[in-house]
Amino acid sequence: MALSSLLVSLVLLALAPVGKTGASWDPAAHVIQAHGVAVADPRAPSADVARVKAQRQARVAASDKLRRALTALGYRADEASTTALLEHGQARNLDYGADGSVTLDLQLDVSDVPGLALPVAAKKTK
Repeated sequence: MALSSLLVSLVLLALAPVGKTGASWDPAAHVIQAHGVAVADPRAPSADVARVKAQRQARVAASDKLRRALTALGYRADEASTTALLEHGQARNLDYGADGSVTLDLQLDVSDVPGLALPVAAKKTK
């Protein structure tokens, strides 16, 4: 029982730095996820046109959170490498507003990223 409590404490301590970045960490899947939101440009001629820019801005907002989460997990690389890594993030749960606004979740698989201090998922004991 004490060992399982210790494992849970270690996982929670490891999650604390990621949680402060606005991103969330799934230790079982080795995935970092962040939410991005962008409002529509009122000067756009239509909601469809506004959506293109809003989706790009929402992705940038989520990428900034992922960048901070990677740093919290110990990722140290130059700007070009970090940008290339973040481009591999996959947009999920896209929601297009009627006015052209966009919300999305950006997921990044970090299982193969070198130099990360990845916390291990606690195993359930019977």
